[in-house]
Amino acid sequence: MLIGLFYIFVPLLLIGIIAFQKQPNFWTWILTIISFGLVISYMWGTTRWEIISIYFRPIVPILYLIACIVGYKRTTKQKNQTKKLALILNIAVHAVLIVFFSGLNWFTYSGYITPENTVDLVSPFQEGKQIVLHGGSSPFINGHYHVKPQNHALDIVGLNNLGMRASSFGGGADLNNYVIYGEPIYSPCNGTILKTVDQFDDLTPPNTDKINLAGNYILIDCDGVELLLAHLKKGSIKVKPGDTVTTNTLLGQVGNTGNTSEPHLHIHMEKGGEANTILNGEGIPFTINQKFLVRGDRIKRQ
Repeated sequence: MLIGLFYIFVPLLLIGIIAFQKQPNFWTWILTIISFGLVISYMWGTTRWEIISIYFRPIVPILYLIACIVGYKRTTKQKNQTKKLALILNIAVHAVLIVFFSGLNWFTYSGYITPENTVDLVSPFQEGKQIVLHGGSSPFINGHYHVKPQNHALDIVGLNNLGMRASSFGGGADLNNYVIYGEPIYSPCNGTILKTVDQFDDLTPPNTDKINLAGNYILIDCDGVELLLAHLKKGSIKVKPGDTVTTNTLLGQVGNTGNTSEPHLHIHMEKGGEANTILNGEGIPFTINQKFLVRGDRIKRQ
């Protein structure tokens, strides 16, 4: 929670500086809006907006543009001369920020590009509102990216009417505070159930199970590719190995089992490795309803 609030506070602080700190000349104003703009852009793309509200996200670029205009007007009215040493230090700081955050933005937003040879799935949800917590081809927007079988995994949480994934910023220990907890999930593909596990109790946040990483899960054969749906609610799984499923088949409910600090649905596809065994193959990229999803994307219905 504190990290999420930090990522929101910093852009607002930088926007305030752009708007109200007088710049000695036009070029220092340019450096300021570029360097701070790159910092804001990086945080805009990597922040978990669902912690505070996704509706703040589109406001940030608007505030940035307004701040640039206000700051420019204050620059043109500046009459005092800045000391040469202070000016050089100011330029040096902005130059470092531009170089560093240009790199971070490159590695972040390159993760938005749809990989080749994706498998298309349908949304596992038929009701409610959901958003991607982890997703994309970059470690800055997908915490699973460096784990080979999970390179292109998605973590999905729910949204309430305020655009939050829970009834409070911190979420709390009550599982029912989380919008997605108990949400029905349906098969994202037509296929065959390979394996199910439904024996682990739902954990109280933020406790995790680092031994049984997937918790309760369902493994589906989707035309030769294995699809994993993990962290399911105990006692909710409606299918068994050998069952044939379609995209209208109810599978179970989202829970909080396994290596998860709060309720969410984990999805990934893998191929190779030992058959019917999770977390030992090669991660396969996939789309949902023809869209490659990244952090902050809403889940759309078919």
